[in-house]
This record gives sequence, C-alpha cells and structure tokens, in this order.
Amino acid sequence: RDSSRKLKTNLHHMSKFSPHHYQRGVIECWDFIADADLDYFLGNVIKYTYRAGFKNGEDARDDLLKARAYIHKKLELLDKINTDAST
Repeated sequence: RDSSRKLKTNLHHMSKFSPHHYQRGVIECWDFIADADLDYFLGNVIKYTYRAGFKNGEDARDDLLKARAYIHKKLELLDKINTDAST
C-alpha cells in the first residue's frame, strides 16, 4: 500500500515537472537541451519544436510560431554581436 502511494506521488510530481508533451522518445526535452548546453533562446527553439502538436490546448502552429520568434531573437543577438565586433 505504501509503494502505491509513493507511485501516485511520483506520477503527480512527474506530470507537474515533466509533462507528457516533453517525454517523447528516449530522452526528455530538457535533458537534451542541458546535454547540448544550449542557451535560453536555442533551448526554447528546441522546447517549442519538440512539443509542437502534443501539448493539450495548443496546436502545432502556435508552438512553431513561438520557436520561430526565438530563432529571430537569437539571430538579432548574433547580428548585434557581429556588428559590434566589426566596429
């Protein structure tokens, strides 16, 4: 009985911090981001692409638009770095 309660607690904990839309495949989304040592912007590109079409209440297009916004911001930052370095 005690192990059943622990299982329910663990499942609740995992669903809160590791929802199903980030648990597809062999590796969780945040584990991939951490392993690849991605920054905030690229990590969010991966996150929104990874979950596109799998999160309840959000369609794939919304998530892909979010990923695109992070790509655009990252490119802006890289352009600024390159511009600052060349002056």
